Amino acid sequence: MRILLNAVNVIGAGATVVVQNLLDALPIAGRQHRFTAVIPGAFDTAGLTPQDNLELIRDGRRLPRTVTRLEDIARDVAVWCRRYDAECCFTLGDVGPTRLPVPHAVLLHQNFIAYRLPEVERLWPQSERLKFRFTRWQFGRMAPNCAAIFVQTPVMAQQVCQTYRLPQDRVHVVLQTIPAGLREDAQRPREMLPAMAAVAKPFRLLFLAAGYEHKNHLVLMELARILRRRGLSQSVQIFVTLDPAGRRYEQNVLGQLAEFQDCVTNLGRLSRAQVAMAYAASQALFLPTLAESFGLIYLEAMAFGVPVLTSDRDFARWMCGEHATYFEPTDPESIADAIESAMATGTAPASTAWAAQRLASFPDSWNEVAAGYLQVLEKCCD
Repeated sequence: MRILLNAVNVIGAGATVVVQNLLDALPIAGRQHRFTAVIPGAFDTAGLTPQDNLELIRDGRRLPRTVTRLEDIARDVAVWCRRYDAECCFTLGDVGPTRLPVPHAVLLHQNFIAYRLPEVERLWPQSERLKFRFTRWQFGRMAPNCAAIFVQTPVMAQQVCQTYRLPQDRVHVVLQTIPAGLREDAQRPREMLPAMAAVAKPFRLLFLAAGYEHKNHLVLMELARILRRRGLSQSVQIFVTLDPAGRRYEQNVLGQLAEFQDCVTNLGRLSRAQVAMAYAASQALFLPTLAESFGLIYLEAMAFGVPVLTSDRDFARWMCGEHATYFEPTDPESIADAIESAMATGTAPASTAWAAQRLASFPDSWNEVAAGYLQVLEKCCD
């Protein structure tokens, strides 16, 4: 079968990692198939293994991304299907054309296509609100015509079906694997991150999250006041990983946190090696997030043997189970209660056996993940 991989709009960091791994694994898992992948002009292919049954086509257009995305939806993906004689199109970046001349499957990464959270969306700049208004509208037009929609957890599958009134057999769950490098890092002896080890407090919480509104950094200011009031600021330090030169939201958060340095420290963006060292210096992963489509970071914490304090939300409970202490992420008092409870018990309650079992339930390799996608694609295009 000749499969067009439409990856031309994959630019987000998380989605890029997924697609890079799939471009390596799909040709191996599907030796009998031929793949043509259309990728962004700046897409990093340095780590890809050349495969006889994979052709990479770089998008050479230099127009604004908004314009090219509209062109893709209205015309270009259908043109590519005909040009490369595709029998199936697999869109790897959330949204594609309303209809195509061949069966069409879509991999959904972006949680806010499925979720509606007004308390988060009011923080978005106008351009972001307009982008998601269009993206949701187009996804709603496209989804009923898709042969398959892929998500990475059952919670996300349920949310997509409810939001867009799709039949359950249209939405397929293919779990993501835990990156091989992460497993290796977790098994190696490691030093503590110096910037964290230098803070002589018994309870260091790692808030490892990029600067996006749904990660809920804005709760930290009131939380810090509560920690001070309860006398916990002498024992608790929260470490965030925001980029001072990043999005306006990040700069705004860091500006507001300036008066709370006794409770919150910014580490900046961390490299992979630094992430491992940060886990080594942490008593728990702290994640007051409001929405996640997968939640790889939870699996990271389990792999490193670090307890989790996180939001009492369906996506977190599905992923973390017994390995986490939960709180209401919109209530700083609830968060402080969870921190105080975790401190009183030494660490957040963590079941090592449960975590090991949870980690073992995920695919061992990207080849196994790719085989899961191909199994559905083969049925769709039969």
